[in-house]
Order: sequence, then structure tokens, then C-alpha cells
Amino acid sequence: MIATPHLLTGAVLGKALRRPWLAWPAALASHFLLDAVPHLDSVGLFPGTPGHVTAPAAGIAAADTVVGIALVLWLTRGDPQRRVMLGAALAGLLPDALFNVPPWGAWLAAWPGTHWLEVLHGLSSQGVAAADWPVGVSTQVTVTALALWGLVAARREGRAGAAPRPKAAEGGTW
Repeated sequence: MIATPHLLTGAVLGKALRRPWLAWPAALASHFLLDAVPHLDSVGLFPGTPGHVTAPAAGIAAADTVVGIALVLWLTRGDPQRRVMLGAALAGLLPDALFNVPPWGAWLAAWPGTHWLEVLHGLSSQGVAAADWPVGVSTQVTVTALALWGLVAARREGRAGAAPRPKAAEGGTW
């Protein structure tokens, strides 16, 4: 999957589980579960040679990552669980950040300490070809929409349960 669904799903897990020792491993596991769903990555649209990413694929991946991070930062602002949510969002993206980013990706994939994780990452990925884009895009849109819904609902619930702010005229402080 692209970065945005991984980041948003991680943030939702952080909000739901509330404890870093639960949320962060769950978000990491969610990466592999989401990758097991058929999906279309930028590399599927613009394939390169093994070990080399094309400029369009890298550009799409970078833009997607920026959008995903911006959404998570915006949707978690002011949330008392923000630290857990941000950590879970990063954990949800961690395998891609470790193994798909040059220059350290190839080194970490070959290093014995993390090679097993790269093998798991490769085995779990169910990328589809560009010709199967309706399936590959629809799964990611669905995951993204559900995660956005969960984060927005959590924000609304947080606002509804929060005590009203005192007004300055009543002697309260902002």
C-alpha cells in the first residue's frame, strides 16, 4: 500500500489502543496485514529495473508520504493521545521507510539483524499490475476512507466529551 493508508491506520490504532506498548506493535503488524490486501503502488504504475525506482514512482511516493504525514498531524492536533497516535502512525509506515528508501534500504535488507523483516515485508506484499488498477486503487481508497472516518469520529467524540472552555469575560483563562 501507499504511505497514507499505513499512516492513518496506525494513528487510528494509536487512538483506539491508547498504550504505546500495545499500539505501536499493532500498527507495525497492520503494515503487513494491509500489504497483504491487493493494492497498486507507485512502483506498479511506473516500474523500474530491480533495485532502481523510476523518478515518477519516487515522486508519487514522496508526495503521498507528505500528504499522509500532513493528514495525521492535522487530525491528531490537540488530542491527548497524540504522542501514541504519532508513534503508531510511524510504526505503521516503518517497513516501507526502512526498506524502500535509498540509500539505507538495500543495506538494511541485506543486514542480518533486519533481513528477516524485509523477507516478511516482501512475502506479505500483494501489489497488483497497473492493468488491475481498479482493484489496486479501490482497496487503498477504502482503507484510507475508513481510517479518516475513525480519526474524524474520534476528534468529534473528544470535543463532545470535553469540558467547555471558560470565557475571558467570566474571569477564566485561555
